[in-house]
Amino acid sequence: MVQYHKGVILLETANIEKFMPTVYQAEILVKNNLETYRRKGVKVFKIIHGYGSTGKGGALRTGLRDYLTQLKRAKIIADFVPGEDWSIFNELTRKVLDLDNSLRKDSDLEKSNAGVTIIVISWDKTINSLEDTPYRPTQN
Repeated sequence: MVQYHKGVILLETANIEKFMPTVYQAEILVKNNLETYRRKGVKVFKIIHGYGSTGKGGALRTGLRDYLTQLKRAKIIADFVPGEDWSIFNELTRKVLDLDNSLRKDSDLEKSNAGVTIIVISWDKTINSLEDTPYRPTQN
């Protein structure tokens, strides 16, 4: 899904939660979206994973953020911003917003929405393929 503001694309968005996947299935969905956006030349996209029905941060949210930490460590993504940190007062958020000023119009900016995560594919124009790495999601 793409967010629009007056006909302008703001932030590519992948709604992972709507499929009600397991953590493993969600990792595969994120990987597939990551490859699709990478091929399109997208540098930043948002995933919707939900907060969790328990009110304590669901398995999907924590599992995907663990997965993103592994992708960052493996240099497959540049970084990610948890939705609760997606604020102009956050240094990493400001760095992301510097990539594209139109991201300031994102509906989740300043909302402390723990149900989303912003993924930075690349800080520059060099974007490597996931196919070039041995890293794969782990089966749960």
